[in-house]
Amino acid sequence: KEYEQPVTEHTALLITLPSTCEWSDYEEELAAVADESYVMNFKVPFFPKNTEGITRVYLVYRGNIVGWQKFVGCSTDDFTCTTTGKGWKGKFLQRTGPFHKITPIPYKGFQGFRYYKYYD
Repeated sequence: KEYEQPVTEHTALLITLPSTCEWSDYEEELAAVADESYVMNFKVPFFPKNTEGITRVYLVYRGNIVGWQKFVGCSTDDFTCTTTGKGWKGKFLQRTGPFHKITPIPYKGFQGFRYYKYYD
């Protein structure tokens, strides 16, 4: 007799890559953090209230959730992006590791972050 695996609900964070950003440029940044030696920062106006148990950040790009990366924390920082050379200061969500592409899920872009439920 076969047994079905129970479905587990998890909470992740969800962010939107600006539509002005080209995916090919973004892939350079993804490649730079794939081995987890660096982190990617995403600027937010405030930190999530509770990040306990959150292990993923999903990404919306041009109207679809396209994949996720490992969530590693939040930071207040002042730095220059090693890929673009642009200076940044403020509060950031941090991600690292390989980007896990998924079958696109339609989702309207937004500013900041949202909580997102996923199941496995």
